[in-house]
Amino acid sequence: MEYDVLVRNGLLIDPFQGIYEKYDVAFSEGKVAAVEKSISGSAKHVIDAEGKIVTPGVIDLHVHVYYGVASRLGIDPDSTCLMKGATTVLDAGTAGHVVFPGFRKFVIERARTKIYALVNIGALGLIGFGYPNVEKAMKNMDFIDIEETVKCIEQNRDIIKGIKWHRTYGQETLVLAKWAAEKAGCFLMCENSALHYLPVEMVLRYMRPGDILTHCFHGGPASTVLDEDGRVRPEVEKAARRGIIFDIGHGMASFSFEVAEKAISQGLLPTTISTDLHYFNVNGPVYDIGTTMSKFLFLGLSLEQVVERVTSKPAEILGILPERGTLRPGAVGDCVVWDLREGRFEFEDSLGEKRIGEKLLKPLAVISGGELIHKST
Repeated sequence: MEYDVLVRNGLLIDPFQGIYEKYDVAFSEGKVAAVEKSISGSAKHVIDAEGKIVTPGVIDLHVHVYYGVASRLGIDPDSTCLMKGATTVLDAGTAGHVVFPGFRKFVIERARTKIYALVNIGALGLIGFGYPNVEKAMKNMDFIDIEETVKCIEQNRDIIKGIKWHRTYGQETLVLAKWAAEKAGCFLMCENSALHYLPVEMVLRYMRPGDILTHCFHGGPASTVLDEDGRVRPEVEKAARRGIIFDIGHGMASFSFEVAEKAISQGLLPTTISTDLHYFNVNGPVYDIGTTMSKFLFLGLSLEQVVERVTSKPAEILGILPERGTLRPGAVGDCVVWDLREGRFEFEDSLGEKRIGEKLLKPLAVISGGELIHKST
């Protein structure tokens, strides 16, 4: 039998299937065709992954890809996400209901990257992000329309997975975002906006099981998930127990090594690992999903724990498992072959603190929809 792509001899890490050993993986007609110890047959493209790591295509649960319209935020999804291993992404509220149709038509439907989205509680989303006078004007409550937001979701259920509350629209709109999410029957993603002086314990009061707290290891200067003594706040522990999802959302100003270290040492692990990639951080300190994953290897998570938090966990949250997030036969043929490099690598958090890690994940090959779209020479 001839396949479209055949990956041989790689260490397959697929948490959904409970696989952590050498396997061959074959792709045909856009799907995973076979996962076996040894696959006979030929292929148009054969990748020898001996000594490399093979995972399902990565799902980045927080990016901003309204490229060209959110001019100081949006990035091109194919070059910055897909080619770096993130075959599926969730745009975290760059578009509100007024501008979402354009986002769908001109970005989502044209990209090779599989893009899902959150609709912003604000009508214009974040297209004014980076323009202080525009951001100030957007705090006007006239930019909020719950009925139109819910209508937008209902018309785009195949793409929109939830609602995003972003501090651009002010603290008062958090309760409106909660009401809209309840009315639409979807989850709510909230910022841990410690930088903007809304305490995390207050944000958590409005969140239900299945809602997402992004920027979960924010470094302040207001309250973080840690109290003044460096202990995980009781309200945060209770939120984790009742099913709130803790997402990294690294970003330009939203991830602290110190907070992450202390939280993880006390058992507060992130549910998902995401980048919050946008215009201001794609050239550092975030760079890409592989670099962000590597930071959590440095912080002590196992390779399997890291892979789970960028594959099956976000797929489950988005309701797309087992279609995506796994290499189970019949799933969408998204796959990444990684080189786990060893050496001394400098990692930087959002506060400018630098650490030296010994492992760095770099994508060697990216397969999307069963097609080999990137292979390093």
